[in-house]
Amino acid sequence: MLPRIQLYLLIGAAFVLGAVGIYASGVQRGIDRQRGRIDRNRLSKIAEAKEIEDEVRSDPDVAGRAQRWVRRDD
Repeated sequence: MLPRIQLYLLIGAAFVLGAVGIYASGVQRGIDRQRGRIDRNRLSKIAEAKEIEDEVRSDPDVAGRAQRWVRRDD
């Protein structure tokens, strides 16, 4: 009788540990997905800022007008 109870407890513990492992991997996958979205968004914002900066630097008239609205790098 005791070995049968031990077997049921072992099977139950394995099931619980498996369920916890699956849950933890799902949580980690969600965290990684969210970090990827944040990184892609950050890179697109950097590219957009670089494009605007290059456009402003290429046209001297725009650069002169923009100096009134942009902080100085002091």
